[in-house]
Amino acid sequence: MKKILSTVAALGLVAGIATSAAALELKIKGDYTVDGFYIDKGMGAAAYNGFGGQGFQLATNPGAADTNSDAWMQHMFNIEAEMIVNDKVSMKSRVRLIDWGTVWGAQDDTDVNNGRNMSIERLWLVYKSPIGTWEIGRRSAGAWGLPFVDSATAGDRIFWSSAKLFGEQFSTYAFVQKMVEGEAYVQSSGDFAVVSDDDLDSDYLEVGATMNGGWGKASLGYGYSKNNAAIIDTASIDTNTGATIFSYGYQTASHRVKGVGQFKIGENMGFDTEFDYKFGDKDFGTSVQKDQDISQLAFIADFNATMNDLTGHAMYFHTSGDDNAKDTDLESYGGTGADFEPLYILTGVFGNILNNDQGTTNEWGAKAKTAGVNAVVLTADFAASQDLTLHAGFGYAMADKELPGYDDEYGFEYNVGAAYKLLDNLIYAVHLGYLDTGDFFKLGTKYQDTESILLASHHLTMSF
Repeated sequence: MKKILSTVAALGLVAGIATSAAALELKIKGDYTVDGFYIDKGMGAAAYNGFGGQGFQLATNPGAADTNSDAWMQHMFNIEAEMIVNDKVSMKSRVRLIDWGTVWGAQDDTDVNNGRNMSIERLWLVYKSPIGTWEIGRRSAGAWGLPFVDSATAGDRIFWSSAKLFGEQFSTYAFVQKMVEGEAYVQSSGDFAVVSDDDLDSDYLEVGATMNGGWGKASLGYGYSKNNAAIIDTASIDTNTGATIFSYGYQTASHRVKGVGQFKIGENMGFDTEFDYKFGDKDFGTSVQKDQDISQLAFIADFNATMNDLTGHAMYFHTSGDDNAKDTDLESYGGTGADFEPLYILTGVFGNILNNDQGTTNEWGAKAKTAGVNAVVLTADFAASQDLTLHAGFGYAMADKELPGYDDEYGFEYNVGAAYKLLDNLIYAVHLGYLDTGDFFKLGTKYQDTESILLASHHLTMSF
């Protein structure tokens, strides 16, 4: 087994490193998860397999038969490896032997040459220099502060952090990330917009700082995004009328200011909060299309407390919506993040209606993301024994902006769950969620009836 894991790790780590194997230290960790799901009055993974694996359809025509229930199994296998060259240099990686959402009975061969499952998701160099730590390559990205509005992924970055350069209580970081490379081996185009090759890229820069102490921890960050990947105008021919249809190119310059605080209140209570504000301009290179202003906000406040074996959270969160698609203001923040899961259905990874990841992903479009959200959630976790933890949750959500013809109520959700530690590295969990859907899911027409959703799932996770 050790030989197999070492071989897999080497696949993700041997990226130009030529050194004696005897001089290396190899650290490996990972997890394998098997999930089973049942959805009543929703569209399950088997129905939409191939498009992220999942999907919900929350409305049906009156009197129509229920074709929206489903049950399925899936699994995932991750390995994270670190190859330590010396005390200053190392290589890190994350290899997915079985990708997320791989449904049993519909999965490809895991062979790297002809299957889609096996992939080297992250691979980067770490150098601990006298002036801070450098991380260069495809590293972790998309997560900052609390899980709220986070969607962990990988990004091509040059990342610097001060580490302990300024002491234990203050640190800073800065990075540049290449989002889209639009100029490599590309010659200037003679289409409708005249641009030079170096105008086609999309880049992101961010700086931030963190302070911590006996009172808690707080961070502040600033980011700047330049997106010129869609700057070129294009045209197509309408096959029915023969008319030329123009699609005008644009460039986007946007800023973001974000902050997070985790404050201690006495010995057993705390208050966590985070905000993310994006603003900027989307400029079209033509007078036919008006330029647009970006102004988008996300915010969360979470009061939490621990009393003996009981831990509770009372939270409010908000993402801005946009109820006018015809004006020049872009106000929709765009979701609550794939990593934010206080509720099994509205925010859970296999529901996540508020992100439209698995919500109304059909002809009705991303209405929940466009409308935004205001939500209140209460959760409680009770450690019944050393190995058994019980969970309960309740939430109510409504749209931040009422879209034309739509109601603003998403509905009430109720959750219960339990997790049992079979062994130190083997956990079995069961979840049950019920969403009493609001009239938002009539999707703007009186000829649709909403269907409340029941989601039952169980999960076996092995970690090492």
